[in-house]
Amino acid sequence: MLWILYICIILIMALVVIIVVKTRNFKPVELVCDSSYVESNDLAGPSKLADAVRIPTISYIEAGKMDDEAFREFHKLLEKQFPLVHKCCEKTIINKYSLVYCLKTKNPRPSEKPILITAHMDVVPVEEGTEGDWIKQPYSGEIADGIVWGRGTLDTKVHLIGALEAMEHLLEKDFSPARDIYLAFGHDEEINGEEGALKIAEYFENEGLEFDFVLDEGGCAVTNVLEGIEKPIAMVGVGEKGFANIRLSVTMDGGHASMPAPHTSLGTLAKALCLLEEHPFKPRLISCTKDFLLRIGPYMKGVNRVVLANLWIFKPLFLSMFSKTNTGGALLRTTMAVTMAQGSPAPNVVPQKSSAFVNCRILPGENGEMLLDHMKKTLKGLPVKLDPIALDDPSALSPCDCNAYRLIESLIGEFCGDVIVVPYLVMASTDARKYEAVCKNIYRFTPYIIDNEDIRKIHGTNENISVANVNRCIDFFTALMERL
Repeated sequence: MLWILYICIILIMALVVIIVVKTRNFKPVELVCDSSYVESNDLAGPSKLADAVRIPTISYIEAGKMDDEAFREFHKLLEKQFPLVHKCCEKTIINKYSLVYCLKTKNPRPSEKPILITAHMDVVPVEEGTEGDWIKQPYSGEIADGIVWGRGTLDTKVHLIGALEAMEHLLEKDFSPARDIYLAFGHDEEINGEEGALKIAEYFENEGLEFDFVLDEGGCAVTNVLEGIEKPIAMVGVGEKGFANIRLSVTMDGGHASMPAPHTSLGTLAKALCLLEEHPFKPRLISCTKDFLLRIGPYMKGVNRVVLANLWIFKPLFLSMFSKTNTGGALLRTTMAVTMAQGSPAPNVVPQKSSAFVNCRILPGENGEMLLDHMKKTLKGLPVKLDPIALDDPSALSPCDCNAYRLIESLIGEFCGDVIVVPYLVMASTDARKYEAVCKNIYRFTPYIIDNEDIRKIHGTNENISVANVNRCIDFFTALMERL
C-alpha cells in the first residue's frame, strides 16, 4: 500500500509546485500609453461647471414637482456656454427636456459607426434639514481652494460639461471627427430615465442608428478602495445588476392586542422575511467579476494573491468566504435586502394586514422571473402575497476584448496616471442600459480620481469636485474625440 502513499505525496507536491508557479507568474497587466499628462488648474471649464450647478435641475419621485423652468434655463445656459457646439452640431430636443447633439464627420465612411457620449442633467434633491451641514451652499457653485462645490458636481454635470467643453475646444480649431459623434443628455436619470434616456434611445432606434460604443457615467478611479492596494483602481462599468422592489403582504384576522391569535400577520411576515435572509441566492463568479479579480489580484499579497492566482482550484473556497462579506455578496449573488415594514397603527392593535418591501439587485445570468420563483419556493406554505412594484432585469455585459474598451483603457492610463484599470459590475442603475437596443459595447466611466469619502458625497452632503478633476474630464473627452 506504500505505493498509494507515494503517489499521493507526489500529486500533492506537484499541486504545490503548480500553485507556486502560477502565483509567481501572476503579474499585472501593463498599460501601454502616454504618461506625460500634467494636471491643470485652469478655471475656464470649472467655471462653466459651477454655472451649471447653480441651476437646480432636480428630479423628484413625486409627479408634478419638476421645475420646468430650471431645465429650460439649463438649456439656455448651454447655448450661451457652448456657441460653436450649437452652431456646428445638429441639436434635437427629446420629450421637452432631454438633449441630443450630433457632430457630423466631413469624411463619412460607411464602415465607421458613430459613437455616443451620454450623461444626465438632473440631480437628486438635497435632503430636507441637511442644508446647514454643507460647507458651501448646495447650489452655490462656489469655487474655493481648487474645489467646485455643489449638487451635481460629481453626479454628473462634470461628465456633461466635460464632453461639451471638449467639443467646443476642438471646434475652435475647425475640428472634423473621423466619425459622427453624438452627445445625449437625459433629464430624469435619477428617477429611472423612463422619460429621458429611454425616449432618446427610441429616437435613435427610429433613426436607424447603431453605435460603435456608448460611454456613460457609472465608474471612476478610486484611491484606497481595497486594503493592501496602493494604486488607484479605475473601474469601468461593463454591466449593471438588475433592480427590483418586491412588496410582501400578509392578511389575517386583526383585533385587540390583549387577545391575540398565536400568529399575527406581522409575526407571519417577520418569519417570511427571516426565511428570505436565511436562504440567499447561490454565489456565482460571472465573467466581468472574474476579470476584475484577475486584474487586481497581482497587486495583492499573501493568501489573497495565491487564491486569486489559482481560482482553478480555490474557486469554491473563494466563493464561500468572499460571499459572506457585504462587498462580496453584492458582487457574487442576487441580493435581497429587507428595507421597509408596516404593521398596525397602534401598539395595542393586532394588524389585519402587514407589509414589507424587499429591495433586490439581480446578478446578470438571472432575471426577475427567477427572483420571484426563488422567493415563492422559499416561502412555500406561508400565506404571503408577492407584488413586484418595480422590476428591471440586469443589463447585458459588454466585452473587454474590443477596440472600444482598449481605447477607453488607454485614455484612462494616460489621463488618470498610474492606475489599475478593471472592468466591473455596476451595482446601481444608470441611463446606459437604456441604449442596449442601439449598441452592444456600453461602458460606464467618468475620468476623475476620488476617494471613498468623495463617493459618500454623491447623493449626500458636501458634494464637490476638484478643479484638476474637471480639467481631467475635459482633456480625456478631447483626446477621445480626436482618436476615434
